[in-house]
Order: sequence, then structure tokens, then C-alpha cells
Amino acid sequence: MLTMSTTARSGGKRTAFVINVVIHILYILLLPAWYFLSMFSVMLFDAPGSEQQWPILVFYYALNSYPYTVLGAIALAWMIYRKGIYKWTYPVSVFPAVIVIVCTALMAGFGE
Repeated sequence: MLTMSTTARSGGKRTAFVINVVIHILYILLLPAWYFLSMFSVMLFDAPGSEQQWPILVFYYALNSYPYTVLGAIALAWMIYRKGIYKWTYPVSVFPAVIVIVCTALMAGFGE
């Protein structure tokens, strides 16, 4: 007989599976766009003195490390999913998007 906790746990497993698959497919589909953007990321340093501004440096390194962050987050999310800790797969899966949002906010706030 199924108990309430078993039913709730299997529902959490299914939800985590669907959300992980959707987020990871979106990340994989967007990776070619990030390679295109990384080709032009050196243009962040065109303005004189821009190599001394830390928001531009952070954005540059975050932009160029994005594909590796995505692949690491995907692998870590599925390892956590396999261990049965479903609620931790969500923040791990969203981590690369948070980095991009924070760096974009830094550029908008502190960049010239």
C-alpha cells in the first residue's frame, strides 16, 4: 500500500525530472549562441581603460566560462537527482542563468 509520503515523493521525482529535462534542453539549444557571443566578447575592452573595470572583467570571464558552467550544472543536477535529493536539482539547474543575470546587472549598473 502506498503511503502519502511515497506518493508525494514520486510526484516530486516526476516534477524534478520534467523540469530538469526542459531546462537542460534549453541550455543545450542556447550553447551555439554563446559561442557566437564569446567571439565578440573581446570587444568589451575596446574603450580605453575598460580593462581596469571589474564589472567588465567579471562579465567577460562569466561569458567565456558559461558553456563549462552549463555542462557542470547539468552533470551535477543529474547526480543529485540520482541520489534522490530532488529539491536541490532546481537551484543547481538554474545556476548558469543566475550568473548571466547577475553579470548583466553589473554591466548595466556599473558599466559605462
